Amino acid sequence: MKFNPGFGHLALLLTLALLVWLFSGELLSSRDNAPEAAAPVAQPITVAARLSAAQPYRRQIVLQGQVEPWQSVDLRAQISATVDVLPVGRGAQVVKGDLLLQLSEDDRRSRLSQARAQLAYSRSQLEAGQSLRRQGLNAQTDLLRLQSELAAAEQAVRSAELELEHTRPVAPFAGVLDSLDVDLGDYLVAGQVWGRLLDTAVLRVRAQVPQQQVAGLELGQRAEVVLLDQRTFSGVVSHISREADSATRSFTVEIRLENPEGLRIAGASATVRIDIGSVDAHRISTALLTLGEGGQLGVLYLEPDDRVQFAPVQLISTGTEGSWVSGLPEEIRLITLGGGFVSPGQQVKVDQASESR
Repeated sequence: MKFNPGFGHLALLLTLALLVWLFSGELLSSRDNAPEAAAPVAQPITVAARLSAAQPYRRQIVLQGQVEPWQSVDLRAQISATVDVLPVGRGAQVVKGDLLLQLSEDDRRSRLSQARAQLAYSRSQLEAGQSLRRQGLNAQTDLLRLQSELAAAEQAVRSAELELEHTRPVAPFAGVLDSLDVDLGDYLVAGQVWGRLLDTAVLRVRAQVPQQQVAGLELGQRAEVVLLDQRTFSGVVSHISREADSATRSFTVEIRLENPEGLRIAGASATVRIDIGSVDAHRISTALLTLGEGGQLGVLYLEPDDRVQFAPVQLISTGTEGSWVSGLPEEIRLITLGGGFVSPGQQVKVDQASESR
């Protein structure tokens, strides 16, 4: 059989075409079934931390109050009369029993004499009536009438004596006659205020304490009183009310201050700081305080294995220099930077430089 060159060329072309087709299929298959890339390994978040140690903190309750005299009284006329004598002047220091004013007696002394005479007569009448009664010469009703007349005469004497006594009002306690609003010849009406007596040798500071804080107060606790001009005095808690004010739900507390120099500070406003003992506490930046899942105030800290945890705290005080909190261990590694990007239970990396500072 004679070989046909055209047929040989055709077979060669078909073979090449088949090889090309097979090769291209493998490429497509390898492209479609490429191996998956390895997932990148997550790097732990870096935070800054520092070791915080507890310190004794002097707890105080801070209140706003007012300084008052220990005793004070408005002096009122007990009778209607004219001012005859002014024994002491305004601002005078007096002791208990000192004469403060002399009022006109008018006819009060003579009325007292008449009342005493009537009392003597009533006594003699009763004695006579009792004698007759023992003899059966008068009725029991007559005796009762005489006893009533005697009681009325005794009351009349007491009233007359009291009216005469009221013409000479005296100091009810030692103090300063802070005001004297009468002159010689003035006519006073019963009940009219004519002066004011103050006892400023001892002062009281009265303040209101919220019901949430009153449990920390006790009689005898030391208190510091600071006036607006920054003068500072030391006192003690002398009174804590048993019942809260119905409008403010606060309790009244009083601080006793000795004032031997007689300083003119009664009526002034004051800040009261009452010492209620010491507690171990940490001073931290207020920015480190955060809220836990239940809304409780706390801080984020690190365990020894650098795992984040949340610790609840009690806020004692806060100010420009930071906040004092209690409820933490004696030493704790507080997260100071990066706390907003981590959560409890998360493993973190610690910036070693921050802990060395």
